[in-house]
Amino acid sequence: MMNNSTFLPLAFLVNPFASFTSAFGPNGISNPVSSPSSGGGSTCISGDVTLSINTTGTNLLYEASQDQTAVTESFVELFQVGSTFAADVTAKEPSAISGDYGIFVKLCLPSDPEVLAKVKTVQLLTHGATLDHTYWDIAPGYSYVDVASAAGYATLSYDQLGVGKSDHPDPIQTVQATAQVAVTHALAGLLRNSELGGYRFEKVVGVGHSAGSTLTQGITTQYPQDFDAVILSGTSASADSVALTMAAFNLINANTDPAPQFQHLPAGYLTQQSAVGIQFAFYRHPNFDEDAFHQQVAHKQTNTLGVLLTLGGIVAPSTEFTGPVDIVNGENDLVFCGGNCLHPTDQSSTALSIFYPAASKGSQTYIAAGAGHSIAAHKSGPDSFKHMIQFLQDNSL
Repeated sequence: MMNNSTFLPLAFLVNPFASFTSAFGPNGISNPVSSPSSGGGSTCISGDVTLSINTTGTNLLYEASQDQTAVTESFVELFQVGSTFAADVTAKEPSAISGDYGIFVKLCLPSDPEVLAKVKTVQLLTHGATLDHTYWDIAPGYSYVDVASAAGYATLSYDQLGVGKSDHPDPIQTVQATAQVAVTHALAGLLRNSELGGYRFEKVVGVGHSAGSTLTQGITTQYPQDFDAVILSGTSASADSVALTMAAFNLINANTDPAPQFQHLPAGYLTQQSAVGIQFAFYRHPNFDEDAFHQQVAHKQTNTLGVLLTLGGIVAPSTEFTGPVDIVNGENDLVFCGGNCLHPTDQSSTALSIFYPAASKGSQTYIAAGAGHSIAAHKSGPDSFKHMIQFLQDNSL
């Protein structure tokens, strides 16, 4: 476990920043950079890990278009009543997704040496679509990373394949849901096997938001031994309002957006056109932090049709996962609850019963008062974080 001095360098306990480069350079993270968290309460190391991915994909008979009218028409056809779009562009024979890909990671630990020495559990944080790793560490007061550190947990956040500082391979044939599951599974394995910095953790907890919750739940279905517990936020058993969300986003080819970080991307990488669409889908006025909202708009990220067309294929009950599960939703989540997660019943409780029939008795659910989809950026975010940490402590994690 991590509080064994064999795996926790003494220099790190004395000066966390000084020891990061030497501890992590030869241990899985390349080009390591040490820094405090955005919230200021954690000591972090960020850099790249190279993951070898070999998984089954979907052979999509679709060629990404640079023509925005064609992009828009694809979504019209995908979400129209009785749509056969997904079936029409799916070949009978599957494809193979294989290669080495660079994934950006950020490992954060308590800055207090006494708290750090007692860390035994790491949380693997998976962000949602059009977000990146910064969702978990927005700013002081809105940083789940810092709340976790203060409670004695390590966290590893990362940019999904095709997002942010991670590699951007083919957005249709490679950046698919199964590839994202493979990335998450590989990262969980690195944490399990002490291959990130040489630190050994007793427990690994999967924490997801939105599409990141879908991926985390996909792990518990396919690889139920990866996680000792999971916390899923911004998710439910219903996709009825997803089409409304896509319409609000008004997705465009990212390389037509003025943001310079998107200019090199090929057609098929998509992003939201406007701040109005982001607010409509993710936020509930006036219950969110304005600065956090503007930060998301300024740092909006990408999604791909490859993921959108395949994400549903990984959704299935995790019948073999027997650990504790916590499902957290904003009261006014539009994406997965149509704006009311208590109608016609508690959607968090419904999702828990459908997706985790074998979950332990320590499982919990939570409704974040007044929050929209982006729970972490709402004024009730700190209360949601407190609940999530209490869930782990209640289960001795």
